[in-house]
Amino acid sequence: MAGSDSPSIISGRNPIKFSTSDPLTLFIVQLLIIVCLCRFLHFFLKRLYQPSVISEIIGGILLGPTALSRWKAFADNVFPKASLVNLNLVANFGLVLFLFMVGLELDPRMLKRNMSRGIAISAAGIVLPFGLGVAVSYALYSILMHSEGKFVNFLLFCGVAMAITAFPVLARILTERNLLKTTVGSMCMSAAAVDDVVSWCLLALVIALTNNSSGLTALWVFLAGLGWVLFVIFAVRPVYLWYLRRSG
Repeated sequence: MAGSDSPSIISGRNPIKFSTSDPLTLFIVQLLIIVCLCRFLHFFLKRLYQPSVISEIIGGILLGPTALSRWKAFADNVFPKASLVNLNLVANFGLVLFLFMVGLELDPRMLKRNMSRGIAISAAGIVLPFGLGVAVSYALYSILMHSEGKFVNFLLFCGVAMAITAFPVLARILTERNLLKTTVGSMCMSAAAVDDVVSWCLLALVIALTNNSSGLTALWVFLAGLGWVLFVIFAVRPVYLWYLRRSG
């Protein structure tokens, strides 16, 4: 009769209640809900010639705190906060794996040929949204922040948030439309890569300035990030290339 102690509808216990010792049951239910909702939305959106990533974005909004998760019973039983750690871990792993596969399909020579045009496109894609974000921040500061905190930090955050490109979303769209290996797709990826690097560096600086009153901390964050990038380029990359040449 040991099986009667296991959570189930028959025993009157919640079968999907989150448990750190056995999180798999709830994870499977969450995955099933996410996939089914996204496929259901895509069934209608594909008639409007929308890529599947659009239905996934809308599905995330519907399942998030904007819509269904505002309902406390749904949030506490289906997406409790303690279970989101595992869900985020698997999601980030899948995202990194997808971008890795995208990188394998890209031709570095084509990226280098389009780099100058990509930088120009990226600069235009950063400056205009950044300016619009700065302009909007004047109106949102009094509404959202109630004039609390430093306005400069809020202004920079709005500008950078508007300037960031959704690099994984762009990669999904180009891959689904079979444009990734074309000249246009390579140019888009080059511009988005430069845009993302610059924007996320600026965002790290803004967060450091927001969380610390001293600008030295923000400078330290920037220098640490720059040091890591240089280490990967000049230390890790040569070793990796040497290993590839040796292994054939």
